[in-house]
Amino acid sequence: MTTRWHKHGPDDRFNQQNLLKYLGYAIVAAIATYLAYASVIMIISVPWPTWNSYFQETPKLLEYVGADYIRVSVITLASLGLAVFVGYFLASHHKIGDAVLPPLQAFAAFPAPTYFPLLFIATLPFLERALPLLYTEVYIFLLGFLSCFYYVFFDFWIGVQAIPTEFLDVVRNHQMPFWARMRRVILPSSLPYLITGLSSTINSAWAGMAIGEFWPDIAPKVAPGGLQAPFGMMYYITYNMANGAIGPAAYVSLLFALVVAIYGIVFTRNLMDLARRKYVVEEGIFAA
Repeated sequence: MTTRWHKHGPDDRFNQQNLLKYLGYAIVAAIATYLAYASVIMIISVPWPTWNSYFQETPKLLEYVGADYIRVSVITLASLGLAVFVGYFLASHHKIGDAVLPPLQAFAAFPAPTYFPLLFIATLPFLERALPLLYTEVYIFLLGFLSCFYYVFFDFWIGVQAIPTEFLDVVRNHQMPFWARMRRVILPSSLPYLITGLSSTINSAWAGMAIGEFWPDIAPKVAPGGLQAPFGMMYYITYNMANGAIGPAAYVSLLFALVVAIYGIVFTRNLMDLARRKYVVEEGIFAA
C-alpha cells in the first residue's frame, strides 16, 4: 500500500483567497441588506405628518449644521495654528520639547469635561461682564478646543520629527526665513501627518461641542441656567435627547450623517490621496 502526500500548490491558495473574498462580499451584502430592510421599516413606521413636520424644519436645521461647522472651523484653525507654531518650536528645540511635552501629554490624557467646570466657575464672572453677548460662544470654543487640539498638535510634531535630516540641512545652510521654511519644506513634508491630525481634530471637536452647547448642570450655584448655546445642531440634538424627543434628534442626526459623508469624500479622501501622491518626503531624497 502506497501513501501519497498532496502538496498545496498555487491553485489551492488561489481558491482559498477567492473563497475568503466571496465570503467577505457575502457578509457585506448581508449587512447592507439588513440595514436597508431596517431603514425601510423605520421610515414606514413614522407617520407622514411627522415626516412633514421634519421636512418643514429642514432649512432651519441645515442652518444649525452650518453654524456648528463654522464653530468647528474656528476650533480647527486655532488648533492648526498652535500645532504649526508651537509644535515646530518644540520639535526644533529638543531640550525645551523634552521638558514641555510630557506634562502636555499628561494634560491631554484627561477628558476636558472633567476639569472644565472649574475653569467655567473661575472665569464666568469676568467673561459675563467683558463679553455679555459672546461668553457662551467662548466657552463652547474652549471646550471644543480642549477636547481635540492635541490630535493635530502631536501629529504635526511627529511629522516634523520624521523629516529627513538632509532637508533640514538645506534649510540651515540656506538660512531660509521662517515663512519660506514653512511654505517650502516643513508644511509640504509633514502634510500627510497634518491631514491625519486635522481629520481627527475635526471629528473630535463635535464631541466637545455636544457637551458645551447643552450643559445645564455644569455649575448650578454659579449659573442656574447652565451652559446652553442659543442655536446649533449639537444643541438641538442634546436638548431633544435630554427631553425625550428622540425623533427630531434622530432626523437632524441623519442630516448630519449625510453632510459628514460628503465631507469625508470631498475633504479627507481627496487630501489624503493628494498627500500620498505628491507629498512623500522620502521620494525627494531619492530624486535628489
